[in-house]
Formats: sequence, C-alpha cells, structure tokens
Amino acid sequence: MATEDSLMNEWLLLLERADALAEVSWFATNEPDQAKLREFRHALPVLMNEWFSRHNQRKVSTDMSVPDQEFPGMLHFYQETLRSDDLKYTIFGHIGDNHVHVNILPRNNVEGTRARAIYLQFLKRAAAGGGTLSSEHGIGKLKRDYLGLFYSEEQLREMAALKRAFDPAGILGRGNILSEDYL
Repeated sequence: MATEDSLMNEWLLLLERADALAEVSWFATNEPDQAKLREFRHALPVLMNEWFSRHNQRKVSTDMSVPDQEFPGMLHFYQETLRSDDLKYTIFGHIGDNHVHVNILPRNNVEGTRARAIYLQFLKRAAAGGGTLSSEHGIGKLKRDYLGLFYSEEQLREMAALKRAFDPAGILGRGNILSEDYL
C-alpha cells in the first residue's frame, strides 16, 4: 500500500511532466490546509467581482468545459492567448472536470472590448472541441447570445418548444436562456 509521501511524490512527478508550477502550487494534505484552501477558493470570485466593480467593467469570465481529450489544448489556448496580451487575468477552478474559470480583468473600456473579443475566441474554441457553454453557472441573460455557437437553429427551436410546453404563459425565467425571438 502506498504511503502518503509516495503518493505525493508521484503527484509531483506528474505535475513536473506536465510543466505545472509545482513549486508555487498549494497542496492541502490535512484538515486545516483543506479549510484554508476552501476559504481561498470561495474568496476568489468575490475578489473578481470587486475588481470588475472597482474598474466599472462588466464581468468577463469563462464557465465552459470541454471533453477530457480537449482539456489540455483548451488550457494551453487560454494561457497562450492571455500571455500574448497585456490584460490581467486569473485562472482557477475545476481541472478535474475540465472546467476552469478564466477571469479577464479589464481596467478600462478599451481593455474591456479586447477582453470580450478574447472571450469570444474561447467560446468558439470550446464549441469546436465539443464543449459546453456553461458548466456550472447556467446560461441566463449574459450567455444566451452565445448558444448559437453550441447548438443549431433547429436545436434552439426545439428548446423553445419545450419551454413553451412547460411554461405556456412564459412567466418562468423570462428572458433567461432563450431570447424572446425563439419564444
């Protein structure tokens, strides 16, 4: 049976082979560290929202996921695209289910325009790789205009037909997911 130390060594070797940043990564191997990691993880979205508010910018954050075989390329695409620009960003989230949150942090409207253009590149890459528009936070009003990248016109009309069947008065989630054009 493997000991905790041998398992950690194997994990570090995997990270090294993947060119991960093992020396600056945080590993929670006990209850107090796990509590700190959870606290940190839940504080990150709050910090991101404060950034957007402080700079008077709309949120630019991914929630896509891609199939297992696509994730390494998607993560590399995120990193290379962002490194080639001088925009600030964070990447955190759920590597285990191929779903990280990339927050692009514009400081002004010019950067905001560039951030949204990069976000569209990310969406197109996820769609081309068989990914999803939303993995955790839903579609709502902010992402509904991008559904056409992931679904055909016929599929969107079928979704609208289901919505009308279950909500004929159109009172639930008005304006969320599907635009009024479909309903």
